[in-house]
Amino acid sequence: MIHEDISYNDLIGVVLEDFGIDVSPSKLNSINLSYVSPSKFNFGSKELPPVFIRNDSQVSSYLNKLQENGGLHLCVTITNNSIIIKDCVKYDSDIG
Repeated sequence: MIHEDISYNDLIGVVLEDFGIDVSPSKLNSINLSYVSPSKFNFGSKELPPVFIRNDSQVSSYLNKLQENGGLHLCVTITNNSIIIKDCVKYDSDIG
Protein backbone atom coordinates (compact mmCIF):
# COMPACT_ATOMS: atom_id res chain seq x y z
CA MET A 1 0.00 0.00 0.00
CA ILE A 2 1.19 3.49 -0.82
CA HIS A 3 0.43 6.28 1.64
CA GLU A 4 -0.41 9.73 0.30
CA ASP A 5 2.53 11.32 2.13
CA ILE A 6 5.13 8.75 1.06
CA SER A 7 8.60 10.04 0.23
CA TYR A 8 10.62 9.10 -2.82
CA ASN A 9 13.00 6.93 -0.76
CA ASP A 10 10.11 5.17 0.97
CA LEU A 11 8.42 4.54 -2.40
CA ILE A 12 11.63 2.92 -3.65
CA GLY A 13 11.56 0.70 -0.54
CA VAL A 14 7.91 -0.30 -1.09
CA VAL A 15 8.52 -1.14 -4.74
CA LEU A 16 11.61 -3.21 -3.96
CA GLU A 17 9.72 -5.04 -1.24
CA ASP A 18 6.80 -5.70 -3.62
CA PHE A 19 9.21 -7.15 -6.18
CA GLY A 20 11.11 -9.12 -3.53
CA ILE A 21 14.37 -7.40 -4.41
CA ASP A 22 17.10 -6.73 -1.87
CA VAL A 23 19.36 -3.89 -3.00
CA SER A 24 22.10 -2.35 -0.91
CA PRO A 25 21.71 1.38 -0.21
CA SER A 26 24.83 2.11 -2.28
CA LYS A 27 23.04 0.81 -5.40
CA LEU A 28 19.80 2.75 -5.02
CA ASN A 29 20.89 5.17 -7.75
CA SER A 30 20.61 2.29 -10.22
CA ILE A 31 16.81 2.19 -9.76
CA ASN A 32 14.50 4.23 -12.00
CA LEU A 33 10.76 4.63 -11.49
CA SER A 34 8.46 5.85 -14.26
CA TYR A 35 4.88 5.77 -15.47
CA VAL A 36 2.98 6.69 -18.60
CA SER A 37 0.67 9.59 -17.89
CA PRO A 38 -2.76 9.05 -19.42
CA SER A 39 -3.87 11.86 -21.68
CA LYS A 40 -7.45 12.78 -22.46
CA PHE A 41 -6.20 14.13 -25.79
CA ASN A 42 -4.17 11.07 -26.72
CA PHE A 43 -7.08 8.74 -27.62
CA GLY A 44 -4.63 5.83 -27.66
CA SER A 45 -3.19 6.84 -31.03
CA LYS A 46 0.35 7.36 -29.77
CA GLU A 47 2.09 6.30 -26.62
CA LEU A 48 3.29 9.19 -24.54
CA PRO A 49 6.87 9.18 -23.24
CA PRO A 50 7.29 7.95 -19.67
CA VAL A 51 7.29 10.34 -16.75
CA PHE A 52 10.23 9.64 -14.47
CA ILE A 53 9.95 9.84 -10.69
CA ARG A 54 13.13 11.15 -9.11
CA ASN A 55 12.05 13.16 -6.07
CA ASP A 56 9.27 13.74 -3.53
CA SER A 57 7.47 16.28 -5.74
CA GLN A 58 7.28 13.83 -8.64
CA VAL A 59 5.98 11.14 -6.25
CA SER A 60 3.20 13.54 -5.30
CA SER A 61 2.35 14.09 -8.98
CA TYR A 62 2.26 10.33 -9.56
CA LEU A 63 -0.10 9.87 -6.60
CA ASN A 64 -2.40 12.61 -7.94
CA LYS A 65 -2.53 10.88 -11.34
CA LEU A 66 -3.11 7.57 -9.57
CA GLN A 67 -6.16 8.96 -7.76
CA GLU A 68 -7.51 10.67 -10.90
CA ASN A 69 -7.26 7.54 -13.03
CA GLY A 70 -8.04 4.73 -10.58
CA GLY A 71 -4.76 2.95 -11.25
CA LEU A 72 -1.46 3.34 -13.06
CA HIS A 73 1.40 1.02 -13.80
CA LEU A 74 4.60 2.05 -12.08
CA CYS A 75 7.54 0.83 -14.14
CA VAL A 76 10.77 -0.11 -12.43
CA THR A 77 14.14 -0.35 -14.12
CA ILE A 78 17.10 -1.68 -12.17
CA THR A 79 20.58 -1.61 -13.64
CA ASN A 80 23.16 -3.81 -11.93
CA ASN A 81 26.54 -4.71 -13.45
CA SER A 82 25.31 -4.15 -17.03
CA ILE A 83 22.19 -6.26 -16.39
CA ILE A 84 18.95 -4.37 -16.87
CA ILE A 85 15.76 -5.59 -15.21
CA LYS A 86 12.49 -3.93 -16.23
CA ASP A 87 9.04 -4.65 -14.88
CA CYS A 88 5.83 -2.85 -13.98
CA VAL A 89 3.44 -3.10 -11.08
CA LYS A 90 -0.05 -1.66 -11.01
CA TYR A 91 -1.04 0.26 -7.93
CA ASP A 92 -4.66 1.22 -7.55
CA SER A 93 -6.14 4.39 -6.15
CA ASP A 94 -6.68 2.98 -2.64
CA ILE A 95 -4.12 5.34 -1.21
CA GLY A 96 -4.11 5.29 2.55
